[in-house]
Amino acid sequence: MSGFINMDNARHDDQREVMQASANAGVCPFDEEHLPTYHKTPVLRTGTYWVITANQWPYEHTRVHLLAIARQHVETITELPTGAGDELFDHVRWAIKEYDIDFGGLAMRFGDVKHNGASVNHLHAHIIVPDKDKPADAKVKFKIS
Repeated sequence: MSGFINMDNARHDDQREVMQASANAGVCPFDEEHLPTYHKTPVLRTGTYWVITANQWPYEHTRVHLLAIARQHVETITELPTGAGDELFDHVRWAIKEYDIDFGGLAMRFGDVKHNGASVNHLHAHIIVPDKDKPADAKVKFKIS
């Protein structure tokens, strides 16, 4: 594990390659200046505190899987400036309207990626919408720990 990523939490081979490239460069792949290099899905919306983008590796059985990535490199909620939470919910409301979302989830891990289940040690939230047409016994799984 580098300071910015946890390879143990990668789910795909090409994801591991991208994470390894950022580790080799010694940079956080979610830092705003490095995001275009390591994250190939376009930024959909930019606010003062967050950018919204599609997850490059969406969870299985999702119709929509967006990431809200903190524009400033922070690793836990307590490092966020006042107003960042309000803006995050504004982005979620935008996504609900933009993607015609009638159900879903908002999930965020924070703190040390050795313990929280995230692959990138940079605060980000997931906006997850399961596919209504997924098999009845299939579940979208958000790993924590």
